[in-house]
Amino acid sequence: MMQNPEEPLKGILVGCGFMGGVHAQVYKVLPDVEIVAAVDTRAESSEEKLKSLNCPVPVYTTLEAALAEHSCHFVDICLPTHLHEKFAVQAIRAGKALFCEKPLALNMEQAGKILSAAREHGTLAQVGHCIRFWPEYQALMEYHRNGIGGKLLSLHLLRRGGRPDYAIDDWLNDPSLSGGAALDLHIHDTDYVLALLGPPKSFKSRVTEDFSGPVHIFTLMEFDSLTVSTEGGWNYPPQWGFQMAFQAVYQNAALDFDSSNGKGLLVTEGNNPTRRMEVPGPEMDRSTSGEGNISDLGGYYNQLKYFTDHVRRGKAPATATLKDAYASLELTLREIQEGKGSNAKC
Repeated sequence: MMQNPEEPLKGILVGCGFMGGVHAQVYKVLPDVEIVAAVDTRAESSEEKLKSLNCPVPVYTTLEAALAEHSCHFVDICLPTHLHEKFAVQAIRAGKALFCEKPLALNMEQAGKILSAAREHGTLAQVGHCIRFWPEYQALMEYHRNGIGGKLLSLHLLRRGGRPDYAIDDWLNDPSLSGGAALDLHIHDTDYVLALLGPPKSFKSRVTEDFSGPVHIFTLMEFDSLTVSTEGGWNYPPQWGFQMAFQAVYQNAALDFDSSNGKGLLVTEGNNPTRRMEVPGPEMDRSTSGEGNISDLGGYYNQLKYFTDHVRRGKAPATATLKDAYASLELTLREIQEGKGSNAKC
């Protein structure tokens, strides 16, 4: 049902860790959207954190309690991955629109239960595959679809970072809770490849494992006359920083982006000099929470604006859907399983 445009869109934020803090900052600047309550087992410290982010709302220890006290249009889940199924299904059964952070779940059984519940209740939902909304990745998607550079000859995507030390109770380094870097980090690029090119004909993967599970993964995906390579890992020293990058080579062009060099998205076409491609500037600048490995909030703003705009209109999102997230989870889990067939252990 379409929401009354004269009323603000109201949401409940579930989870006030790193990602919950990012989302809280975005919701504060989205027009006609407000968070009316939050949920976290650390209620007192979460209230203080949200106040510091200029988002002072009551924090409850259960979603049931928050829903009983506050009417809302949507629930945004920013919890450790192993908790997604429980809270997503609860929000769906309460009749709320759902935003769920990626990956959708730890395994296909949990993901299937979320999809089944959403189908049963006709839930409007989106999953936090934010790279689909990152300006440089959106620009590559548009360039590719317009066919400006001719046939795509090769594509390489990578995502690397220092070992995460900011997660509450260090849950990211517990593979039973996060699935490790291959599931939590690398899935961004798997999802992007599926959005850009569809499923591969075949693939080969190799995984490096340590105490946090599949900590680094390398995959070669085969398409018709095209090979795509992807790499993702967080087994670098904690202070190493963060890097996401891609290089797309076409018949008549090459596009390069590397978040760590400050050069933006570069394009070289034909015999012309390399130039910086203009991409839409982020609606938001930097995170003020001091957590995590990405401070630029532009992609997060874009995805949550897209979601809330669709909730307001009562229209199901067409990007980063539950079905999309299910497919990305399935392929990433297959990459991990195949990669362990000949793995290296630290």
